Amino acid sequence: MRWQEGLIISCLVDTDVCIDYLRKRDYARTLFLKWMDKGLLSISAITHLEIYAGMRQGEESATAGFLNNMVTLPVDESVACSAGNIIRDLKAKGFTMSPMDSIIAASALFTNVPLITNNIDDYPVPEISGLVVVKGTGK
Repeated sequence: MRWQEGLIISCLVDTDVCIDYLRKRDYARTLFLKWMDKGLLSISAITHLEIYAGMRQGEESATAGFLNNMVTLPVDESVACSAGNIIRDLKAKGFTMSPMDSIIAASALFTNVPLITNNIDDYPVPEISGLVVVKGTGK
């Protein structure tokens, strides 16, 4: 997907990998550099929320700097509908998914980019048609 400045979004990064980056884990830094070579890194507005919710005292400046360098994808009507459809379709197949994870998955689908996560089990592929999940290999 092309972003408003004409640049391409390369991937959507899940919350766990973002937290590992903020915690200065080597694999996350290497992973970010790899994907930044391909374009802009993005996160869902849900990841933005989760990062702020887990922020520790004294981490405000570093967290804000990190988030300012990410493209935060909004949760609009299209993403919300897609997330609801994902939950419903998975339930019919015997799977469950949290609303937060379904929004993150829907954001990756809407943007047509891979989702980078270490929480592979949270995103049952191939049951979610079209979703590409790439393991961050941090765990």
